[in-house]
Amino acid sequence: MIIISCDHAGFEHAQKLQKFFDNKKIEYKYMGPKEYNKDDDYPDFVAPATLEVLKDKDNCGIFICGSGIGANIVANRQKGIRAVCALDTVSAFLARKDEDANVLTLGARLTSFRACLKIIKVFLTSEFEGGRHIRRINKY
Repeated sequence: MIIISCDHAGFEHAQKLQKFFDNKKIEYKYMGPKEYNKDDDYPDFVAPATLEVLKDKDNCGIFICGSGIGANIVANRQKGIRAVCALDTVSAFLARKDEDANVLTLGARLTSFRACLKIIKVFLTSEFEGGRHIRRINKY
């Protein structure tokens, strides 16, 4: 299951992403705000969404805030989460391939929705290579 979360800055991208997933019949759970509120704080939505990701090893998260950095910091505070703030498809690919990332964070103020979709597609379709990377992941 894909868990989507956001704050006020990522709200518009998250709404568009839900429509995109609906049209593609991609299953997801939205855990962001129900309506836009400029006073929303990303930890209030990202922290519970992070716990939802951890409920099943096949879950992953897509969390959107202004820069992607705040959501990334909150997500990575939880043991078992390997979040990446990706600004391009190469970062998303390597995060999955080498680091087995299970959460993608995006910055709505830094990345257009169209670019976000490209990054998301790469993140969701790339696989963990395993091998020597397992040893490295097991060290933290």
